[in-house]
Amino acid sequence: MAVLRRLDLGRILIVGVLVVGSAAIFTQDQWRWLFGTDEAQTQDVDAPTIDVNQIDAVTDRLFRVAPGNGSEARYVVSERLVGAERTTVGATSVIGGDIVIDTTDVTRSIVGEIVINVEMFTSDSDLRDKRLRHDFLESTHYPFVRFQPTSISGLPTELGQATPVPITITGDLTVKETTLPVVFEGAVALHADHLTAEMSAVIQGSTFGVGPINIARLAHTDDEITLEFDLVAHEVDLGSETDGSLDTDLSADEFAGGAFAAEVQPVLEANCVGCHISGGPGWNTVAFDTAGDAAAIADDIALVTGSGYMPPWLPSDLSVEFHGDWSLTDEELSILQAWAAAGGGLDVAPAAPLTSTVELLNPIRRDIVTAPAEPYVGSLDQKDDYRCQVYEVPDPEGDGTWITGLDFEPDATSVVHHAIISRVPATALPEIERRSAVDDKPGYQCYVGEGLTSNGVYSIAGWAPGQQPSEFPDGVGIYLEPGDAIVNQIHYHFDHETPPDQSTIVLQTATPGEIAAGMRRIRGAAYTTPAEMPCTPEEIATGAPLCDRDAVLVELAELYGPAAASLPDIMIRSCGGQLSDYDQLDGTVAHSSCDLAARYTGTIFSVLGHMHEFGASYRMTLHPDTPDERVLLDIPVWSFEWQLNYTPVEEIRIERGDSVRFECWWDRSLVHLEEPRYVTWNEGTIDEMCYSSIRVIPDP
Repeated sequence: MAVLRRLDLGRILIVGVLVVGSAAIFTQDQWRWLFGTDEAQTQDVDAPTIDVNQIDAVTDRLFRVAPGNGSEARYVVSERLVGAERTTVGATSVIGGDIVIDTTDVTRSIVGEIVINVEMFTSDSDLRDKRLRHDFLESTHYPFVRFQPTSISGLPTELGQATPVPITITGDLTVKETTLPVVFEGAVALHADHLTAEMSAVIQGSTFGVGPINIARLAHTDDEITLEFDLVAHEVDLGSETDGSLDTDLSADEFAGGAFAAEVQPVLEANCVGCHISGGPGWNTVAFDTAGDAAAIADDIALVTGSGYMPPWLPSDLSVEFHGDWSLTDEELSILQAWAAAGGGLDVAPAAPLTSTVELLNPIRRDIVTAPAEPYVGSLDQKDDYRCQVYEVPDPEGDGTWITGLDFEPDATSVVHHAIISRVPATALPEIERRSAVDDKPGYQCYVGEGLTSNGVYSIAGWAPGQQPSEFPDGVGIYLEPGDAIVNQIHYHFDHETPPDQSTIVLQTATPGEIAAGMRRIRGAAYTTPAEMPCTPEEIATGAPLCDRDAVLVELAELYGPAAASLPDIMIRSCGGQLSDYDQLDGTVAHSSCDLAARYTGTIFSVLGHMHEFGASYRMTLHPDTPDERVLLDIPVWSFEWQLNYTPVEEIRIERGDSVRFECWWDRSLVHLEEPRYVTWNEGTIDEMCYSSIRVIPDP
């Protein structure tokens, strides 16, 4: 069924949409944008028209831009897609606006507000379009962009018939909540019953908060965006009752015939549907409920699977073999590529349901489900907010709790950045109560871990986007003493909104039989490596004050407290080095390496690496520079969205005191900074980390 979409010129910004159009295909805010129904959010809205009572019926002629009359707005941006340079163009014909030509003196003519519905932009990728609307234009909150002209230069006193005249139009371009002056240059021509104009402008996407885009392993865009308009405005009779309606119809998807059921459907149901089915963790990124859902984006499926972006699996072949490898086989990839190349057709009904044939995730029993007593709501005044929430663990028998599986389920997923979960003994509860009484919000503010001074507090788990539930081997678990609680340090990052969050922790507990057979406590240790990334020489030459490391440390102390500001130097000392060992750039890339002693003896259960959004590569090596050297984890192209605990297939022995090398690489070009700054280890999203974890199963 076609969907009726109407557009409000008054609150739209034609160019703004284009700016947003610079967006690449996929990204950072986890991966929810990838798919979805994506229906328009605006209905029964009209464009603001120029009041005919203010027009001289004798000397003035009114022209109107309307959907479907030949007008088009475009964004043009350079893009590196899966390593290939290309130019991406997105276009829409849903444009509106009024133009009044004074026939006695054309220089006194008026161009009214030009508007566009940002939900109507289309390119050669449906995924790109959805991503653009949801994550960059945020069209559910800001469905329109607008361009309000403020001056026109170059118009002669008379316009010849169909003769293009060079002009410059200056005006205010509004995208979401940002309004900035933009200058369009081009030409206008007057015809017998209509007016045409071809105009363009170059803007920086970063100034409107919509670029540049860097999506690891997939797409990167330039910051420079060209906005183009081909406007056709037909003359309107001043005595008519025509209005500024921007109604338009979108055609329903049409599917060609083609092979699907025998080969393509089994690949999708075995590898994709389990995550992207209604209610699954990837449903609001991509909906694979029906065959039609898949066929509508066949080319995009081929792109994201062919590039290795989906299904997400980051470790290289240098790493040891891990359980749960989601990678597609060469045969599966070739099936999807061939299907898309043949037109992505169907030999089943578009409404035919897709059903997962493989459990992609690692579910655990939901024996205990615990959450804070009330939701937490942050403030936009604190963009990077660290809040420690207290989770009670019921213990009706009073004999403690053996945890054999653990999962963290973020509630407000758009703002939950990462979490560190700690065991807190009953003796620390009075300290928690004192800290919680500082303000009237649930939990307490905490930077640099859970912030408690009581003895016996230690981390038992962590979560970052992409993390899966943890389930320990038989006879192994985490033991909570009677009266113990869990404190969860949650990092919230707020950009435009502060939704309430009441994230949940799920615990699987040992059965009486498992306890009777004997349990061992799993041991986990965190290892930290310095994170130092100075400004480039070009950035230093701009005189940016925060390119000075000392100035950054002062800012960090103001934001997160003196302890946070001391972290960078503590990291360097703990690795036995000095600042000059780490504050070097190779172009835009910084590297850090630290050899540390393993803290526990036993069999490695899992390994984890953690960085922020500058992260480029990561490596963990056991017994470095020896004949027994073993790369435990190698991620050549880092992705913030997928930070997993990886469990080796092989039983790998580690002894207390064994040397383990932790290495991180960061690339300044991966994140656009409004103001250049020295990047060092700390809590904020624009700060960095090189954090690692090794969990060990002790010997019986």
